[in-house]
Amino acid sequence: MSGYKNKYFFFIIIGSLIGQDCDENEVELWNECFSIDSTIYIDLTGQNIYGEIPPAIGDLTHLIYLNLAANNLSGAIPAEIGNLINLNYLYLQNNELTGSIPVEIGNLTNLIGLKLYGNQLSGSIPSEIGNLGSLAYLSFFLNNLNGPIPPEIGNLTDLEHLHLHDNDLSGTIPPEIGELTNLSQLYLNQNQLTGPVPSEIGNLTNLTHLYLYDNQLTGLIPSEINNLSSLNYFWINDNQFIGELPCNICEMDLEWDDPELVKISENQFCPPYPDCIASNIDIQDTSNCNSVPQRQFDLWGECYMIENTDSLNLGNTGLTGTIPPEIGNLINLEYLFLYGNELTGEIPEEIGGLTNLKHLYLYDNGLTGQLPSSIGGLSSLTHLFLYGNALSGSIPSELGELSNLEKLFLYDNQLTGELPSEINDLVHLEYLYINNNNLTGIIDSSICTLNLDWSNSLYFNISNNQFCLPFPSCLEDYMGYQDTTYCGSILTSVAQEPTSYKVYDTFPNPFNPSTTLNYFLPKSIMLKIVIYDIHGRVINNLYDGYQEGGNRSITWPAKK
Repeated sequence: MSGYKNKYFFFIIIGSLIGQDCDENEVELWNECFSIDSTIYIDLTGQNIYGEIPPAIGDLTHLIYLNLAANNLSGAIPAEIGNLINLNYLYLQNNELTGSIPVEIGNLTNLIGLKLYGNQLSGSIPSEIGNLGSLAYLSFFLNNLNGPIPPEIGNLTDLEHLHLHDNDLSGTIPPEIGELTNLSQLYLNQNQLTGPVPSEIGNLTNLTHLYLYDNQLTGLIPSEINNLSSLNYFWINDNQFIGELPCNICEMDLEWDDPELVKISENQFCPPYPDCIASNIDIQDTSNCNSVPQRQFDLWGECYMIENTDSLNLGNTGLTGTIPPEIGNLINLEYLFLYGNELTGEIPEEIGGLTNLKHLYLYDNGLTGQLPSSIGGLSSLTHLFLYGNALSGSIPSELGELSNLEKLFLYDNQLTGELPSEINDLVHLEYLYINNNNLTGIIDSSICTLNLDWSNSLYFNISNNQFCLPFPSCLEDYMGYQDTTYCGSILTSVAQEPTSYKVYDTFPNPFNPSTTLNYFLPKSIMLKIVIYDIHGRVINNLYDGYQEGGNRSITWPAKK
């Protein structure tokens, strides 16, 4: 660039000495002649130039650098400036220019630096500014610009400095600003901006200066602010921000207690304040804090925010105590992994509020009490793993409302009662493990409508419970051991499915010291039950007499 400057001043000196009029290949600007074909660099900074920028400036189409800063230029920026399509730098700051920014400025697609600050420009920022894809420096501050920040500003992906402060800009901060990932300085302070700070601001990981103060911004500070790991200056004072400051804000490497680097006063932030900023909170209007919903919750010594917590993976981390009911407030959770810990107590009812939850893994803990009926509210759930606890009580019928459930693992608990018939509504169920509990009663035959591979122990296990005969036909050969000691009274009171004589497997088998024989009589008959040994010898005449039809059972003490 220094070569351009020396060439230019050599040209000016020669022209001044000769004092000749400009020829047809030259343009007269401010009493000087500039070659149309060879002038590529003009720097007239602080030369006390008056008047308007002549439209003829647009004839110097080879210009790469134009600096007219710190003069007394007035009037509008001529539309002809849009002809300078080779221009890299346009510096018109600190003059007395008026009018609007010409839309033709969008033609200068090679611009790297554009400085118009310190004038009296008015009107809105033209959307054509988005055409300047090579722009690294954009400074429009200290003008009278109004209207919104155009969303097209998100096209300026090479931008490093964006200075729009000290204007009358209104509207919201466009979320497209998150596209400016090379930005290091963002000055939007002292305008009339409203609405919330978009969460996309968290994309600006190279940002060192964030000045939003003295606007009318509202809402919560997005938790994504924590992503601004390079930030050194954070001024958001004199706005109308509400609610709690994000609890993860202290993870940012900022000098929070230095009021020259961090300013958050004159807002409506609510306590409790993060420890890092408690000494620099200054004046806050807390009169409306009771009406602002809580957005973050402390669980096991860590703070989790509703809006950005969709997964909680704390499996095998040594957690103790109970599952706090506050977990039900993290309504964006999709994956909750608390397995392999030392959690005790009941599963809180509030867990049923996690309607977006897909995977719930609470297995291998010490959880007790009943399964909450609210579990039926987990409409998105596909995986429910509760095995290896000490859960008791019956399986709630609301479990049948989990229409998307694919895997149900309840084994190795102390569950009692009957298997609810509503479980047969789980049409997407692929895995069912309810073994090693104390479940009782007769299983509804409609369970066979489920599309389960009953014969494959990888998908199904119901053994080591207390289910009673008759077993549904699809399960007859796959029930495993069932303690039918208390099934006698149940068998006489249920509707009978078999239509012919049937003898069921004995349980336990092998037995010691007794076993129960279960059988079905389609009608009332005279019945004789004889026990033979392996050689066909009579061991015991167990029964001889009349019996009513239906499901029947008889216990044989093996020693008799």
